[in-house]
Amino acid sequence: MRRLALAVGLAAATSALVACRSEAPPELQPDPALRAALGLDEHDVVHVVQVRGRGVDEVAEPARVTVAPGEWVSFRGGDARGHVVRFDTLALGADARGWLRNRDQVESPPLLTPSSRWVVSFHEAPPGGYPFVVEGGGATGGGRIEVRTGGS
Repeated sequence: MRRLALAVGLAAATSALVACRSEAPPELQPDPALRAALGLDEHDVVHVVQVRGRGVDEVAEPARVTVAPGEWVSFRGGDARGHVVRFDTLALGADARGWLRNRDQVESPPLLTPSSRWVVSFHEAPPGGYPFVVEGGGATGGGRIEVRTGGS
């Protein structure tokens, strides 16, 4: 009887958590390609950072993004110049560095077209700063992802 009560209690708690999950703002919802490829839905939050050349510089726009654990960042090519996004492992804390390495999320493949993208999951990410650099044909640029404490 006690096991049945525990199972019913856990089921009710799980249902309540699912029901409380709110829909992400439209501008942060995943596009159809990400929904299909990663199984995301309207409750998932995807921040978009565009990487491109500006004159002789490599830039990330926006250069700073704050995310909650469980959210995603999509680095998108903004032109056909070719760019690589790499987290600065020397500037990362040990927990963040290990977390990125264990998930093979330290460096993007080359982003060669405006439709190219590299999507990074911050599920179970340690809170703190994640500085990154953008390398390509111009002077190196960069930015920072800040993972706040707590859920989305």
